[in-house]
Amino acid sequence: MRYCFGPVPSRRLGLSLGLDILPDKTCNLNCIYCELGRTERLTCRRGEYHPTHEILAELDNVFTAGEIAFDCITVTASGEPCLHSELGKILAFARERSTKPVVLLTNSTLLNDPQVRAEARRADLVLPSLDAARERSFRRINRPARQLVLEDIIDGLCRFREEFSGRLWLEVLLVAGVNDSTEDIESLEKAIKKIGPDRIQLNTVDRPPAEEWAGPVSIERLGDIAGMLGQPAEIIAKFKRKDICADLPLLEKEILKTLKRRPLSHQDLEELLGNKAHRMEEALKAMIDSGTVDLVRVKGTTFYHLSNPQPL
Repeated sequence: MRYCFGPVPSRRLGLSLGLDILPDKTCNLNCIYCELGRTERLTCRRGEYHPTHEILAELDNVFTAGEIAFDCITVTASGEPCLHSELGKILAFARERSTKPVVLLTNSTLLNDPQVRAEARRADLVLPSLDAARERSFRRINRPARQLVLEDIIDGLCRFREEFSGRLWLEVLLVAGVNDSTEDIESLEKAIKKIGPDRIQLNTVDRPPAEEWAGPVSIERLGDIAGMLGQPAEIIAKFKRKDICADLPLLEKEILKTLKRRPLSHQDLEELLGNKAHRMEEALKAMIDSGTVDLVRVKGTTFYHLSNPQPL
């Protein structure tokens, strides 16, 4: 499949059937922590980057087959999904064809556009991000396209919250020494109070980042920050194991498809493969021996990633 992937284990959503609607690394941010690497196409231009009819046809095939168990449908991208000009049509189709919740992941940068807000409202759950509320920290951690203005992004989040009747979970990803100072958290607290999300979720670097020097904030510091925000905030917990149904595609292909989108640790793979995990070591050894997969060690954890990513 070209656009659908998974289901993959999600810390927040259970088993997520993913829908990637943009070419690799097409985004208006170039975040230092991004597990997919540096942005290759930095743009704020909306367009039909992949043919919408192809995306919908593939998703329809998945629904029609009915062979894969999942808890939600997550519209995402190897970049910023709101850049796709037919986002609203894709969200509406997913809601019409499935009884599962439709989730939208977004970096929030385009929510100041009324058209984007109208399209995003078609999701059941929106997970926007806001990593900084100070311009200097915003530009250090997210490295945005030049025309993006932090004040406009926060205003767009506020307007979207007013218009959206679904659930809004705001994610804040913190990088040590970049956006975790007392001044940063105080500014975030003020912005979050204005936005009024249903949940605040704190995250930090736990996969190989775009920049090697981007390091995680300690669990103790995350706890302190959660208390500083002045309203309920949670530290995103690790996904709890949940078996995927036995009718997955071939094991190696499934691993490669997921590695194309993000590096995986040994635990990630066990959670992803469920009742096929007993064959994982054999598959990984074959892929490492062939040079398809490499290992990288970050903060004491070994991750598997593609040596030379190619379309699957």
